[in-house]
Amino acid sequence: LLVGIWLGCVLTEAIFERALLGKGRAHELILVGLHKRVDLIVELPALLGVLATGVVLLFSAGASPILQTKIAFGLLAILANLYCVWLVFRRARAATRGDWSQFEVLDHLQHKWGAVVLVGILVALGLGVRLLGNA
Repeated sequence: LLVGIWLGCVLTEAIFERALLGKGRAHELILVGLHKRVDLIVELPALLGVLATGVVLLFSAGASPILQTKIAFGLLAILANLYCVWLVFRRARAATRGDWSQFEVLDHLQHKWGAVVLVGILVALGLGVRLLGNA
């Protein structure tokens, strides 16, 4: 459930970005405000919940190469997402200060790392489905 909320959040933010980025500075100010709120209210609690439940479940799971790979991709997604959240806040600060050159640099970084988050989540989910099939 938490992974679904987290993935839904990442996809929702991608829609925000697609709809508002490059449409003018006023729209980009709306974008950074929306993105920060979603990160704080939904995304961070969901990904921290994924981490917490993953740690709890780890103690009852048998070790396997597939599980270890799933954990690695899940941790990659979590760490990349935490970095993205930091970038979102820095980008918002740059936008509100009117530092649009810094905004552009941070925006580019955030989108690159956002792709890492998405790949990490999807690979970890796929490996989880495979693990269920093997159970």
